[in-house]
Amino acid sequence: MDLVALEPFGEYAMLPGLDCTFPNGYDGLTDRIMSSLPKGLVLFGKPVKTIHWGSACMEESMGRCFSVQVECEDGEKFLVDHVIVTVPLGFLKEHQETFFSPPLPSQKMAAIKHLGFGTNNKIFLEFEQPFWKPDCELVEVVWVDESPLAESAADLQATWFQKIPGFIVLQPPERYGHILCGFIAGKEAEFMETLSDTEVITALTQVLRRATGNPQLDPPKNILRSKWHSEPYTKGSYSYVAVDSSGDDIDVLAQPLPEEAHNSKPLQVLFAGEATHRTFYSTTHGALLSGWREADRLIHLYDLPDSPHAML
Repeated sequence: MDLVALEPFGEYAMLPGLDCTFPNGYDGLTDRIMSSLPKGLVLFGKPVKTIHWGSACMEESMGRCFSVQVECEDGEKFLVDHVIVTVPLGFLKEHQETFFSPPLPSQKMAAIKHLGFGTNNKIFLEFEQPFWKPDCELVEVVWVDESPLAESAADLQATWFQKIPGFIVLQPPERYGHILCGFIAGKEAEFMETLSDTEVITALTQVLRRATGNPQLDPPKNILRSKWHSEPYTKGSYSYVAVDSSGDDIDVLAQPLPEEAHNSKPLQVLFAGEATHRTFYSTTHGALLSGWREADRLIHLYDLPDSPHAML
């Protein structure tokens, strides 16, 4: 909590009701969204190297003038009127100086720097047989905290697993098998990603043996875990308002470019993603709503809701 700004924390909005779980993962949501689009319109495995913007006319093609060029890592280039950037804040933090040409305005670069982007990982442990009761929903682990508030990196080898508050029992077992799911965040989550599966299994088996008082407890037979900080296109999980930042930084990040758009140089680069939503940052619905927000911005720009105008 020493990384989170308390003053703007009250701006974060919680929606009523339970979380929505997609039975087959997030693919179900994205597949549904793309179902009405022509096949082949959405390109996969096509990482972008640089977004070239800032010119009233970047290049002419087919009798039209395009103000934005999207350059991919494989060398292919796309000329477009607009681009909506939805990459995670963690990616922007690492690549903002090279991902845009010319570089972003100083105010937007400062917002990217000031906002926080953390790591929250899941660890799934599959057991041959459950050691918990059939009606058990949570295996809690209570640690005696004798450490200082600020832990050094040198402590992580011996203490990283203490960041796990417990394990959720996946129910029903007829569907999932005998599986526990643990959550781990922060520097400890990043350190966990550097360990092998065997090292994680060994450490967590010792944790569960201590928690249950059973030194003979069998280790899990399988492990599956996320590694969001190690993923090159995410570099973490989701954003938070860090100390020395505020909700104003979120608004600055969300502002399209150029800052002073006009007819001779219209909107070129727009920004969406959970880190651009002031009240729903760190959530899937925040990301979805921000995408709708930027799509609406372009629709209103042309003032033709049913316009066939091709835009990216």
